[in-house]
Amino acid sequence: MRDSKHIVVYHRGRYFKVWLYHDGRLLKPREMEQQMQRILDNTSEPQPGEAKLAALTAGDRFPWARCRQAYFGRGKNKQSLDAVEKAAFFVTLDETEQGYRTEDPDTSMDSYAKSLLHGQCYDRWFDKSFTFVVFKNGKIGINAEHSWADAPIMAHLWEYVMATDSRQLGYAEDGHCKGDTNPNIPYPTRLQWDIPGECQEVIETSLNTANLLANDVDFHSFPFVAFGKGIIKKCRTSPDAFVQLALQLAHYKDKWHRVLIASYCFKVKVWEAVPLKQER
Repeated sequence: MRDSKHIVVYHRGRYFKVWLYHDGRLLKPREMEQQMQRILDNTSEPQPGEAKLAALTAGDRFPWARCRQAYFGRGKNKQSLDAVEKAAFFVTLDETEQGYRTEDPDTSMDSYAKSLLHGQCYDRWFDKSFTFVVFKNGKIGINAEHSWADAPIMAHLWEYVMATDSRQLGYAEDGHCKGDTNPNIPYPTRLQWDIPGECQEVIETSLNTANLLANDVDFHSFPFVAFGKGIIKKCRTSPDAFVQLALQLAHYKDKWHRVLIASYCFKVKVWEAVPLKQER
């Protein structure tokens, strides 16, 4: 299996292929920033059916499979789909502003979480292993597809990214990445699509299906500052076990004295990552 040498970036309904290497080396942070700025400065319009194309990955699987076979098996559509699927990962430059706001902590966190979870249902490529979502105000997060890995994998990746960014790379005083731009690096390439009307109808149907699911998600997120994992560990209890017990207790109290889901009336874990379970 060969390493991918490019990513695909989605911005304002358009797809761009961005090479990660130049002259046989990885792009430096300032060069990658340059490529993102070139995309932001691009004023071209989406092609017919392009803007909401990823809704096919958010709706029912059978319509996507039939469209794939009928419309994406040859020509420019196949080439562009291959570029997306063979990319190292997917990036969305989101036009909204998200993140925690002290003046409105509850609503801002709810909006932030739901945006990362499903966005507009057509601006994340849900079949990719993960999508980096970068918001207009500089906040960032990840939407990960679950079948290939458990949550700790993405947590370790994100910890490495944040540590490297803050402790090794850093930024110049003007806010740009350290280093110089490189005009010799080719511009990002617009992916080309030829999406017929019949396929666009399926895209809209898939989008409606995905929106119904997204609108049915009630997600409330809030900062909890009363105590953290340190106090839990002092009680000689696993923070993970503590949270899972809290979930079961909350469910028990919410449903009064009904049988706990997946509890089998005895101690059974609500969820546990496969790698952790194998280690034990």
